[in-house]
Amino acid sequence: MFKKVAIIGPGLIGGSMGLAMRRRGLAETVVGIGRRRESLDKALEVGAIDRATLKPRQGVDGADLVVLATPISAFAQLAAEVAEALEPQAVLTDVASTKVKVIETVSSALHTRPDVAYVPSHPMAGSERRGPLAADPDLFEGAVCILTPLPITQPDTKSRIARMWEQMGARVVSMSPQAHDRAVARISHMPHLMAAAVVQMLDEGDMALCGRGLLDTTRIASGSPDIWLDICKTNREEIRGAVADLVALLAQTVEALDEGDMARLRAMLENAKAKRDRLLEKRRPCHPENQ
Repeated sequence: MFKKVAIIGPGLIGGSMGLAMRRRGLAETVVGIGRRRESLDKALEVGAIDRATLKPRQGVDGADLVVLATPISAFAQLAAEVAEALEPQAVLTDVASTKVKVIETVSSALHTRPDVAYVPSHPMAGSERRGPLAADPDLFEGAVCILTPLPITQPDTKSRIARMWEQMGARVVSMSPQAHDRAVARISHMPHLMAAAVVQMLDEGDMALCGRGLLDTTRIASGSPDIWLDICKTNREEIRGAVADLVALLAQTVEALDEGDMARLRAMLENAKAKRDRLLEKRRPCHPENQ
């Protein structure tokens, strides 16, 4: 599918892409680009990449696909640095968890490169772990991958990126960047802040007594604060709206408890159970981290 793929940031997601591509024969060569030799050596060790470099411009030279898989805060500098070094007709994609601000940043860096196609993507897969040692070639199996193509994106280029994700096991859907950011604020970003809030309200005595339920509910709170600050900065308004909606629902719960209205509380619990049960019925078997 690709002769040379350059992955800028072969950590959890980038490294998993490299492993999946190499296992499935989607790339002849995968080059990892990073800031630290130690991390790149680990990516080489696990087989996520064929070669490594600390020099972004050198790494993207000759690549027909370039993947931005670093934290969002690094996008502006990296995109500007590699823009003029990208091959004519190369395809650039990213795996960022937000899209409106990211697209503005990357498109600005590419304004002098109309010959480079940019197809933003977001695999709804991951883990609270990070780095190439956490990479998994099956991470995208059964996961949704959202594409947010630009108005100028050519159909064949979009289809090429969609096929890549499908061959790595994902189910591809397309939507606008705005719709993406609104949806992921509710299904990913707000739940992370909710999990963090639950952990914060506990004291050491509480945590000493907890079982699997609490650990499962708050697993994602172990994610990198730096990555989540990037997400909150670039999707702040949509996340705020989702958190406000959650607070309103919690206020209704408090009200039902204050009034001893068990019928109302039962209705809320039954509705939640039914919705989650329907969700599980619709989901095909997938990687545990994507559930």
